[in-house]
Amino acid sequence: MLNLTAGGLSGGYRKYLTRLIPMLRAEGTITELLSVVPPGHEQLPGIEGEVWSWRSGEHVRGYPELRKRVRAWNAGVVFIPTARYINCQAPTLVMVQNMLPMLPPTVRDGLSAWAKLRIDATLARRATASATRVIAVSNYVRDFLVERWNVPANKLGVVYHGVDKASPRDHHSSPTALPADPFLFTAGSLFPYRGLEDAIEALTRTTTPIKLVIAGEGSVGYHARMVNLARSLGVADRVVWLGQIPPDLMTVAYQQCAAFLMTSRVEACPNIALEAMASGAWCISTSCEPMPEFFHKHALYYTPNDSAALAAQINAVVGAPLADLTRHRLDAQHRAEAFTWENTLRGVVRELKQTQEDRA
Repeated sequence: MLNLTAGGLSGGYRKYLTRLIPMLRAEGTITELLSVVPPGHEQLPGIEGEVWSWRSGEHVRGYPELRKRVRAWNAGVVFIPTARYINCQAPTLVMVQNMLPMLPPTVRDGLSAWAKLRIDATLARRATASATRVIAVSNYVRDFLVERWNVPANKLGVVYHGVDKASPRDHHSSPTALPADPFLFTAGSLFPYRGLEDAIEALTRTTTPIKLVIAGEGSVGYHARMVNLARSLGVADRVVWLGQIPPDLMTVAYQQCAAFLMTSRVEACPNIALEAMASGAWCISTSCEPMPEFFHKHALYYTPNDSAALAAQINAVVGAPLADLTRHRLDAQHRAEAFTWENTLRGVVRELKQTQEDRA
């Protein structure tokens, strides 16, 4: 399992590894598992066993030493979950789990950010063409690969990510970082595809002066634009910027918010949407794919860039009877139960076996 990155591991990807790798090790049909992680991540909890890394800076040269070592290890299947490809002379399964590089190019966040996304898109496209088989993390990703990148449909399998069950809700205390009054919550990397302007503009149309809590980090330029937008609209005092927050505070925010807002224009498999449902949050989402694929009927939808429609949905949730809120929380949690790590394991093992068969 080659976790090929430029050197880092996002929080969501670390969770994927710490949940999936122990299950793969315990899976009866897998006789041996070698995990390869970026330098400095060899002690990541949950990935005990045979763990390798590569020399610092080797990724810019195409991992030549790592490639030799993996070839000598003589793997039955090489699994690369990061939409990258190196030739290890073995059947290779890659996974596409990030749609951000596939968005129309823009230099609004600077030339370096544009160049990184273009490079990521090129490497991902090369990986899907070179690999024996490809995992898409949603039907939306699968359809994109077939229709836009001409990846053969019979080369693709869809495997959703799993989500942890949320800890019981604490009705008696609230972290000081969160407002005591009802609030809206949204989270994720701060980049233009997030569409936070919808939520900020909607604050000018809500029937109550409810606050908007935003968690996450990302583009400094985009963050500054959103701060300026809130200031220009006169709602800056109603926007709370938390930055990156720990998982336990995320869970509390999901559970205590009046509504969770999913304003993204594009996702692959939106882990945050799964976490929000697992926590019982009442979700309001854009109608952009793949959000309906995951939320189904367990969210209220609005058209992106239509802050008036978003505000109308917020007003409907904030004014809803307590019985409706309770029923919706239970329904959302029931929907999240479809996305288990056990299902993820079964899907990955199925695709590993199919990769061997396709190469035979």
